[in-house]
Amino acid sequence: MRAINLLPGEFNASIISSIINLVCPQCGGRMLEFQCDGRCRRNWFAEWEWANYLTKRAKGNGSGRSAWTSRIR
Repeated sequence: MRAINLLPGEFNASIISSIINLVCPQCGGRMLEFQCDGRCRRNWFAEWEWANYLTKRAKGNGSGRSAWTSRIR
């Protein structure tokens, strides 16, 4: 298993990038859709969904203030 040394936000980006490039984030093997064809044979669909969810949530939060709150102050 490959050690992953990343900051917390970078982990999601790394998973997304690897899956888009059809490279298994764990063993570096070739992937077909979300299934690794390499040594680990892992299905990455759940991690893909979670990483996308966290990325979209982080982008939506911005500074944590809504547009309405910004207009009031």
